[in-house]
Amino acid sequence: MADRHLDRAKAVPGATYLEETSGTNSLATAFELRKPIAVAGDEHFLEALRVFCCYGAPIIHPITRRLEGVLDVTGPVEDISNLLGPFLMRAVRDIEQRLHEGSKLSEQRLFAEFQMEAARKKSAIMLFGENLALSNAAAMDLISGDDHPALRALAADLSDREHVTRSLSLASGRPVDVHARLVDESRDGVLIEVVPHETVFHPMKGAAGSRLGVEDPTGQRRGGHITVVIGAPGTGKTTRARELAGVDATWIDVGGAEDWTSRLRRAESVGTPLVVDNAHLSSPREAAILRATVGAATNSVVITLTDDDLPNEHQALAAVADVREERPLLRDAGAEFPAVVRAALDRVIAASGPDESGVYSRSSTQIRITPSAIEALAAQDWPGNLTELDHVLRTALRGRNAGDVTVEDLPVTHRAKPDRVLTPLERAERATIMATLRASDGNKAAAATTLGIGRNTLYQRIRYYGIG
Repeated sequence: MADRHLDRAKAVPGATYLEETSGTNSLATAFELRKPIAVAGDEHFLEALRVFCCYGAPIIHPITRRLEGVLDVTGPVEDISNLLGPFLMRAVRDIEQRLHEGSKLSEQRLFAEFQMEAARKKSAIMLFGENLALSNAAAMDLISGDDHPALRALAADLSDREHVTRSLSLASGRPVDVHARLVDESRDGVLIEVVPHETVFHPMKGAAGSRLGVEDPTGQRRGGHITVVIGAPGTGKTTRARELAGVDATWIDVGGAEDWTSRLRRAESVGTPLVVDNAHLSSPREAAILRATVGAATNSVVITLTDDDLPNEHQALAAVADVREERPLLRDAGAEFPAVVRAALDRVIAASGPDESGVYSRSSTQIRITPSAIEALAAQDWPGNLTELDHVLRTALRGRNAGDVTVEDLPVTHRAKPDRVLTPLERAERATIMATLRASDGNKAAAATTLGIGRNTLYQRIRYYGIG
């Protein structure tokens, strides 16, 4: 009889029980709330479950605080008993204790693997595990604490893959190859080997770089008669154009109040590099004039454009470029994010200028952003990209001349850190939901209609992503 009722409720191996589809029950609700719950009879949402009394409790890993699963006891509703709750909680505590003991064994396994790898190789070796980080002498010389967030981000990219190799720049500016692999028979253990490039490297300078504020290791600007720098608002297009063109460039801001088309014609004969900033603000007719002018120019030209849907004339303008440099979104920086933050810190400090006595009281060598603060920043959506990051750092540095910038120094809006790092798809979904809620002035019913999902599904996604 019980088996037949369970089949009707689709309580079979492989079935998915989410609160958005199954309503209130001791599996989905305990998973959603991360708290024990008892549900009996008519308290169930699904009619097929109303013949049962159920007790469910989440299993929380005592070290990582992650939700490992839900333990559930279900029986006929007529057998309801106050004793099942304490029995279930005792079983959950036993499981959590075994997880704790298993973690100790896992740490022993990680330590043994680290010792073997460090004995075999002279290169920089690091190992990350749950609340564990080990380094050999070579790694301590090469790698600073500011590099740990980038290395941990790379380790997180392993997921189900056994090995990954990436190239990145350390906090010192030194380019390295990073080889990371999972440690067998361990829980989330990752062994990392860091091998420096033999080529000459250049320290980071402000926001220059191949991507988000990191200088090209060759130290050279990208060539090209016409260069288009394209990206979303706040991604550093103007700053990058200034770096590419140099301080002697003739600057034309299409968004300014001046008659920029007249200045453009006069700039043709000057011979110095030319920057046309915010070209997307030009009219279709002006874009056509700009295209013809820069196409015939003998001097180097740098043009900045947004990556929004551009009219045909602006797309044609972008198409004449010899070099097209796209500025990525800050939330997609990945392993480069710590380096981007440090470059932004240098930029903000440099822009702060001297105090009233003419003394520069702050320098990036006196101020450090802690790895935990960088991790909190990396978890944000960054709709304003580098512009937003600069604002956050200016707020965090207010009144500070030296010392560590911690999570508590960040604006309240940028302190929250999810229990786990979102995947790129999840970040995109979260950003879409937030944008739709803003467009509907917080009206969840209207937002759900715009998104093409049910209100219950929207509420579940809001809770899942911690959207306020």
